[in-house]
Amino acid sequence: MSSIARVRVRRGTAAAWTAANPTLALGEIAAETDTLRFKVGTGAAAWTALPYYSPAEADLVRGQVSKMDAGTIGIVTQSVYVSTGLTGTFDTATASGTSLGTTNTFAVKNTSGATKLMQIYGSIDAKTVSGNNHTLGIKLAKNGTAIDQTECRAFTGSGSQEAKLVTNWMISMAANDEVALFVANHSGTEDINFGRGRLVATEVR
Repeated sequence: MSSIARVRVRRGTAAAWTAANPTLALGEIAAETDTLRFKVGTGAAAWTALPYYSPAEADLVRGQVSKMDAGTIGIVTQSVYVSTGLTGTFDTATASGTSLGTTNTFAVKNTSGATKLMQIYGSIDAKTVSGNNHTLGIKLAKNGTAIDQTECRAFTGSGSQEAKLVTNWMISMAANDEVALFVANHSGTEDINFGRGRLVATEVR
């Protein structure tokens, strides 16, 4: 007659594990009962220093937000980068481990519970209220701080053509970090007419 062995790993809530912060033995498995995530011990690292187990075949953390209708971005100071102040539409159908930003509602938020290296693509089509001959810029911003290395500038044409602004950068995002698009008017203090835009975040492995 065959028998079935039942194995129960160490378990507790995420808060309980963090508070206790034990050092798991090498190969020891411990699970969070409220998040259903688990960690594997190294024999040296404490709980909070261990990454959550993530098999190679697990879904990549990813998310994208877009706004395909017009909006106005208020500008007070020339060449100062500001949040769009707009609300995007989050694509829940393709998302994994991300959500729409909560501090900035045209942003992608890392809700995976772990630090992730993310490839971030952002673009905006825009012009100033008068529409003609102005230089606009965009930067990616993490948690409200613009990242200078991501700056892109483009010129609005003389016939009210929109500037096409695109940026792309790898950013390390800790749990609950948000990445958004910031914009600036480098030619004056005219408000910016937003035409359309998108922000796409994909985990790099």
